[in-house]
Amino acid sequence: MTDPQAARRAYKEYAAEAGRRLLAAEGARRGLAEAEERRTAAYASVEQEWARLDGLEERAAGVWRELTTRFGSHTVGPLPEPADDVRPDQAAAELVGEAHRRVREPVHYPLTGRYIQMAVLGFVVAVVVTAVGFELAESLRGLGQVRLVLVYGPVLAAPWLGQLAAGGWIRLRTSHEEREYAVDTATGGLVGGGGVWLIALIVIVMHFVT
Repeated sequence: MTDPQAARRAYKEYAAEAGRRLLAAEGARRGLAEAEERRTAAYASVEQEWARLDGLEERAAGVWRELTTRFGSHTVGPLPEPADDVRPDQAAAELVGEAHRRVREPVHYPLTGRYIQMAVLGFVVAVVVTAVGFELAESLRGLGQVRLVLVYGPVLAAPWLGQLAAGGWIRLRTSHEEREYAVDTATGGLVGGGGVWLIALIVIVMHFVT
C-alpha cells in the first residue's frame, strides 16, 4: 500500500521541480528575447556603419576625381587604398575633410619667368608673321595697293597674334597641373606682340624725322 505521507512528499518534490523548470524556461525565453533584440540592434548598427563607410568612400573618390581633374591623371595616379598607419585618434570623416580642403588650396607657381617667356614668344611670332607678310607683298607687286594688307595687316594684328601664340603654347605645351595658373600669362604674349607696334612707331617717327 502507498504511504500517504511519502506520496505527499513526492508530489511536493515533483511540484517544486516543475516550478523550477518553469522558472528556468521563462528565464531562457526572456534571455532569448533579449538576445534577439541585441542581435537586431547589432545588425542595425552594422548597416549604419556600412552606410557611413560607403559615404566616406564616395567622398574620398570624389576628392580623388577633383584632384585628377585639376592636376591630371599622370600626376595624381590611381585611387589609393586605405592607409595602414592612420592614427586611431583621427576620424575618417576628418581625414576626408582635410583631404578635400587641401585639394582646393591654391598652388603657387613662379610665373614671372613665364610672363617673360610668353612676351618673347609673342614678339617672335608677331615679327615672323610680319616678315612673312612683307615677303609676300614684295613677291606680289602686281596686286597694287591690295598687297599693303599683307604688309600692314600683321603689324596691326601683332598684339593679337602674340596673345594667340602664347595661348596656344599654354594650351598645348604647358603641363596640366600648371595650366590653370599659366593661362593668365598669355597677356605676356599680348605685350610681346605689342613690341611690334613700338618698332613700327619708331620706324614711322624716323621716316618723318629723316
